[in-house]
Order: sequence, then structure tokens, then C-alpha cells
Amino acid sequence: MAWTLKASDPGWMLLVGAATLVANGTPLDNTMSGSDALNALAYNVIQFGIPAVLLLRLADALVDAGHLPAWPAYMGVVGLTVFGGVWLIAPRLYPLLGKADWWTWENDFALASTTLIWHGLGVAVYVQLRFSQRALARLSTLQDAAAQRERQLAATQLLALQARVDPALLSERLAAIDAELLSQPLRAQGRLAALIELLRALQPHVEAEVSTLAREIVALRAYARLVSADAQHTERLHLAGLAEPPDWPLAPMVLLPLVRPLLDEGTTLWSLSLHSSPGLAELRLRALGPDLTRTRLAAEAVALSELSRRLQAVHGDSASLELFIEDMPLFKLTWPTPT
Repeated sequence: MAWTLKASDPGWMLLVGAATLVANGTPLDNTMSGSDALNALAYNVIQFGIPAVLLLRLADALVDAGHLPAWPAYMGVVGLTVFGGVWLIAPRLYPLLGKADWWTWENDFALASTTLIWHGLGVAVYVQLRFSQRALARLSTLQDAAAQRERQLAATQLLALQARVDPALLSERLAAIDAELLSQPLRAQGRLAALIELLRALQPHVEAEVSTLAREIVALRAYARLVSADAQHTERLHLAGLAEPPDWPLAPMVLLPLVRPLLDEGTTLWSLSLHSSPGLAELRLRALGPDLTRTRLAAEAVALSELSRRLQAVHGDSASLELFIEDMPLFKLTWPTPT
């Protein structure tokens, strides 16, 4: 049970005490001098303002923890504040703040009865506001949980989709390997090794719920080797600073489908680099040339909207995939990362 005071509580204590003083009509007495008004305010703040706020915080903690039902807890606040203020706190203030000569036990009952009414009304309004806040908090929690389940489902579906090997890709690459076996056996073996590495990277771990940047880079590097000239290097894709990429969660079926058609275009050189800040990562895929026209055509042919939809389905609206046509096309893939 967390019972904590807030920085604004002294102000609320003063406000409750002043409101009680005004509600009971004391400041409206034209015979009251300035010093008497200050004395009456001090009484009301100490009698009612401080206990009311402290007891409300305690009631909030007890109700939030499930130790007490709401209405009995808050009705208890009113009763303890009023009766404690009138018959326990006030007598101990007489030596410090003084007591009016005309004040009698009948005035104590009159003060208690009117204060019960005003504090009861005030606490009732407070309880309604607290109920509204709790309901909104529960709704927000349920919405967050539902959104998280939807993101997990989307990631699982994309992992399953990624694990399905493209028959056209497989047959095309196997045919190329078969053609090289007689003339370039070492190159064919390297290309076969790259194909095997790609297929392994595309198969999710049995307990995986989402892919990772490290896994996606392994698949991307394997594909770049698979379509390279010597099946050993990634000469048309420079991976800048991605030798050991972080193991951050990343939506599957986004990075490889983005880069694959650009590499299949066959002439353009590309550079992929990682830029990160706390809680946010950005991959920049920049064209290096040489043919500006063909490069732009290849970049504009990428199914950007579909890839963006997949990315946001897993990472939410804060993730994005954008294409910037400057001197050379530049793709920026941004998504939130664990802090």
C-alpha cells in the first residue's frame, strides 16, 4: 500500500481550511477584525484542512490496495475529520490560538453539523472524480494490453510469413548454383552456403515472438552474398557499423523485402548504416550510384506503404519507413527500441 503526500498537498490543506471557514460563514461576520480572521483561518486549516487531506490520501491508498470499499473509506474521512477536528484538535489549540469567551459546547455541535454537510459534499465530489480517474486508468490499461496483443499477433504472423520460402527465389538461385557448378565450383559452393545461411536466418526460433535487428542483418548479409559476383562479398551493399548489430526487436518481413529488389536491380551500390538514440533506432539505406535514373526508378518501385504497415503493426505509430529523393535516394527506417 503506497501512502504518499504530493507537493500540492499543503496548498490543498490551506484551501480546504479556508473553504470550511467561508462555508460556515465566519468571515462574513462584519465584527471580525483582521487578526480574528487570521486566527479563525489558522483554526480551520489545522482543525479541518490538514486532517482532511491526510485522511483522503490514506483512504486513496486503502481503496487502491483493495483493503477497504470506497464509500465507507471516504465517509470515514468526513467523520474523522469533523469530529476529530472539533473535539480532539480544537481543545489542544486553545492554549496556542485562544478561545472566544462566548464559545460553548452548543457551538461545537453547530460547527460539527454544518461542517459535516460541507465536507460531505466536498468528499462526494472528490470521490466521483477519483472514480472517473480510476475508470480512465483501467480503460487505458486495457487498451494498452489490447494493442500489445495485436502487435504480438502481427509479429507472429509476419514471422510465419517470413518462414515460408519464396519458391521463385529458391528455384532461381538453385538454377544459378547448378549452372556454376561445372565452370565455377568454388563460387557455386559459396553461393550455396549463402543460400543455406539465408534460409536458416529466415526460420524463426521456436519461442520467438518477434525478429531482431541482428537476425535481419544476418539474412540481409546472406542475401547480398547470394546475389554478389563472387558469392563471398557484399560489394553492392556496404553494411556500415553493422558487423555486430544489437539484438533489438525488429519487425520481420520489412528490411529484407526493402533491400532485396534494390539489389536485384543489379547496378546500384547501397550503404546501410545504423543511427540510434535512447529509445529510438534508425537504419539509413542510402544509394551511392552510379546511375541516378535507374536508382530512382528502383527506389520508387519499392512497396513502401506495405512495408510501413508491417512495421507499424509491430512497433506502433512511432515507427516509420520513408523515402527521401535527394541527390540519391535515401530510405529511413525508424522504430522504438528498449531503453
